[in-house]
Amino acid sequence: MTRRPMSARRARAIIETATLTKALTWSEDRDWHVIDSNSQVLVVVAPNYRAGRRSGWTWWLAGSGPSSTTRPEKTREQAAVAGLAAWERWATARPSP
Repeated sequence: MTRRPMSARRARAIIETATLTKALTWSEDRDWHVIDSNSQVLVVVAPNYRAGRRSGWTWWLAGSGPSSTTRPEKTREQAAVAGLAAWERWATARPSP
């Protein structure tokens, strides 16, 4: 069964109710989660370190794991916005044949 794309209106409604919250598990004590109204994690935001110092915040779609292709954002809120934009593109995209 193939995944059906979500409508842009539905994706926007989910994004508008999403909140940035601190991760609840001890193994992710540095991470923040962008969650929807059903407490489903959409995006993970984590500090980015370079040479032992934090150099911004990175994000990735929940379930996909960290990627080296995303550039760090200056604040965790900016990383959350960038992550939600990517989530919206993923949720509304038609699956490739």
